[in-house]
Amino acid sequence: MRIKKYTLKFIGGKDNKIYLRYFATIEKGVGKTYDKPIDAKLKKEDLLLLNSNNLGGIVQKECNRVKEQLVNDIEMFNAKTNTYPTPDQLRTYNNAIYSVFDIDYHINQFYKSLTIKPSSITTYGYTLRQFKQYFIMNLLNYTVNEMINQTVINEFGKWLVTRRKAIDKIIKKDISKISVYNQQMILFKFLNYVAKEYNLSKINDFLSRPHSGQKYHISEKDFQRILKFKPTSLPQKEVLDMIRINRYVGLRIGEILTIDKRNIKINGVCEIEFKEHKKNRPRTVVIVDKPAVEIIKDHMVNNYNTKNSNLLFHFNDRSPFNKMLQVICKEVFKEEKVLIYKQTEYFNDYKEYFKWQAISSHAFRRFAIERNVDEFGIETARTLSGHSDYATIIKHYSDYMNANDLKKKLLKK
Repeated sequence: MRIKKYTLKFIGGKDNKIYLRYFATIEKGVGKTYDKPIDAKLKKEDLLLLNSNNLGGIVQKECNRVKEQLVNDIEMFNAKTNTYPTPDQLRTYNNAIYSVFDIDYHINQFYKSLTIKPSSITTYGYTLRQFKQYFIMNLLNYTVNEMINQTVINEFGKWLVTRRKAIDKIIKKDISKISVYNQQMILFKFLNYVAKEYNLSKINDFLSRPHSGQKYHISEKDFQRILKFKPTSLPQKEVLDMIRINRYVGLRIGEILTIDKRNIKINGVCEIEFKEHKKNRPRTVVIVDKPAVEIIKDHMVNNYNTKNSNLLFHFNDRSPFNKMLQVICKEVFKEEKVLIYKQTEYFNDYKEYFKWQAISSHAFRRFAIERNVDEFGIETARTLSGHSDYATIIKHYSDYMNANDLKKKLLKK
C-alpha cells in the first residue's frame, strides 16, 4: 500500500518531555504513530504555541530543527521508495541514520540470509571477522548511514594490505590482489544487505576484479632459438619435433602425446583424427606446413615408440615432456630472466623467473593460437585449437598480439 500523506505534531509526555509525533494511515481507517523524542521540556499549555510556531526562544528553535530534519528524512524515504514510510519504517530509518552501528547483530542477521555452500560460509566468516576488527579500530562511532559507502570498502582493502605488510615478517607471505578483492566483495554484499534492511540507498558495484595472472608469451625470436637447439637424444628430438608440428596448430600437449598413427592420413597435407580429451568426440585437424608433414611421415615410418607402435611419439605423459623441454630451454636461455605479473602477490605483483622456468608445453599452444587468431581469425584458430566456444579464446588469446606482428600491421608491411 502506498502512503500518500502524513502529519507531524509536537506532543507532551511524562515530566513535560516533548516528542514529535509522526502519524500515517497504513490501512483503511487504521493509523499508527512514531514519537521522536526531543531533548527539551515544555508545559502542556505551551504546546499550542509551539505547534503554531509562536512560542519563540531556544525551545522553538530546537523543535523546529528536529522537525525540519525529520521532514528531510521522510521526503528522502519517499524519493527512494515512492511512498511515505510507515511509522515503524521511519523509526527504523531514523535509527539507521542517527544510531551507532551494532556490528555483531548485523553480521548474525547477514549469516541467516545467506544461501551458500558451507565452505563459502567459512570464507565469509573470516572476512567479516577481519572487518569487525577494522570496525572496532576505525569505525566504532559510525552510524549505519555512514557505513554504507564505497569509502569504507576501499579503506578496508587498504587496511588488509597494510596489516599483512606489518605482520609479513611473521607469516612470510604477501597478501594477494585477488584476496583483497574477494574480501572487499564480501563486505560490499554485507553492507548492501544492511542498506536493504534499513531502506537506505545501496552501494553501486564499483569493484574491479584484478587482471588474471599472466602466462609467458614466447616470442618468435625465442621460438626460433629453441628450434636451433641440436638434440643429443631421442627425447630431445621428439620434443623439438612436437614443437615444430604444433607451431601452426595449437593442440593441447595431451592431444599430441596420444596421436594414433592409424588416425593419420597423408596426401600432400596431413589429416589427424582423434577423440578430444575434454569433449569426448571425434575431431580432425589439418596440417599443411611441409616441414611438419615431413616430421609426421618420419614418425610414421620409424618406430620410435617401442612400447606402443601405434602412437606417433614415445612420451606417454606431459611431465617428462616438460622436464625435457626445460632441459633444452635451460641450455638455450641460460641465465636470461623475464617478469611475469601474478595476481597472487600484492606488493611484488611482477615476479622474476628464469626464462627456462616460464616455458612449458602450453606456451607453444598459446603461441600458435595467438598467431592463428591474427593470421586467420578466431573461427579458424579455435577450430585448430579445439576450443568449443568463442568466450575462452577471446578472453585468453584475442587481446594479445606479438610486437613484431603489431608493428607489421601498423606499418602495413
